[in-house]
Amino acid sequence: MVFDWLWNFIVSYKEIIIFYLIIIILIRIFRKRLTFQSKFIVLLKTKLGLAFMEKIANKHRNMVKLLGYIGIGIGFTGMVIICFLLLKGLYSLIFVPEAPAVLTPVIPGVKIPGSPVFVPFWYGIIALFIVVVVHEFSHGVVARAHNLKIKSSGLVMFGPLFGAFVEPEEKQLTKAQDTKQYSVLAAGPFSNVLLAVVVGLIIVFIVAPIQGTMEYNAGVSFVDLDPGYGAEAAGLQPDVAYTFFDGKDVSSVEELSLMLQCKSPGEEIRIGNEKGTYTVMLNESPANPGKAYLGVLGATSAMKLKEENLSFLHTLLLVFRRLLEWVVVLSLGIGLANLLPLGPVDGGRMLLVSLTAAYGNKKGKFIWGKTSILCLIIIIILVLVPIIKGIF
Repeated sequence: MVFDWLWNFIVSYKEIIIFYLIIIILIRIFRKRLTFQSKFIVLLKTKLGLAFMEKIANKHRNMVKLLGYIGIGIGFTGMVIICFLLLKGLYSLIFVPEAPAVLTPVIPGVKIPGSPVFVPFWYGIIALFIVVVVHEFSHGVVARAHNLKIKSSGLVMFGPLFGAFVEPEEKQLTKAQDTKQYSVLAAGPFSNVLLAVVVGLIIVFIVAPIQGTMEYNAGVSFVDLDPGYGAEAAGLQPDVAYTFFDGKDVSSVEELSLMLQCKSPGEEIRIGNEKGTYTVMLNESPANPGKAYLGVLGATSAMKLKEENLSFLHTLLLVFRRLLEWVVVLSLGIGLANLLPLGPVDGGRMLLVSLTAAYGNKKGKFIWGKTSILCLIIIIILVLVPIIKGIF
């Protein structure tokens, strides 16, 4: 029994297991060049990118400073938004138990119990790395624009997650004017917002139109299936095009959504394509009680090529688009998460600067500490409770 479970686990997560085994071996080989903090944070300190940061800061100093100052307003606005979302999530958790999780850890390739979000492994790893590099690079550029020293840059492994870091001279940063500190700290989250906007525009105005010239709607496919619900029980598969639902041709997600709105929990719906037909028992939606739930995690309009000789180019474009979509999602998520009024993250440090300026060093740090603890408690509740509910 245990052997079967272990084997199924290895088969399900073989790519992730092989990837991290390679990383562990590399860490072992190059351990003398690495810095270890708190036993689960691994740093590879380098000077990589510092000259480029210096070049941009010198060439566009006024523009970088201006964007940094704009980032201060965006940063504090984002802090208010994320605090509101935390409190709203806590209220929903207590008074609306069926509501989906509003805060979830992101581990590429791993389905977190109780979470509506699943990040595919390779897309997640690459997108996460891009987002973090942009975030940290922005800190460095704005710091150099204000003539604040950068000690090092490099790669970081924080538990199972990868990223990059930029290490400013902390004593110099903490002694700088408040506006300079705000500007440097807000640069990372602000750059994540800008990255999401720019990449989103690329998808809408460049990638999507090119894709549209190659294909046409030909049914609906599902990104993933929700374990234990009707779609999985009926034998549906992710990334497979289904062209008819209850005997009617359906070529888009919008058409399927309209059809499901007319259904109730407990009803059956026939779904199929040229290879077969499946009967799915509709469940009650965990997010919207009383509404029918097919049991799928994400649906997209399945597309077919207008010309078969475009297959390779079309596949590359789909991979590129999906990566860009995850860059948008993770960039916004990480940008907001870094604005939490919590300890060492950007938002927490911005709050510390403002509180010490308003109330003095001792009282400001006291209020900041209590705020961080309260924020941490809310985060732990919002993360753990949906996971426990999802498991049991």
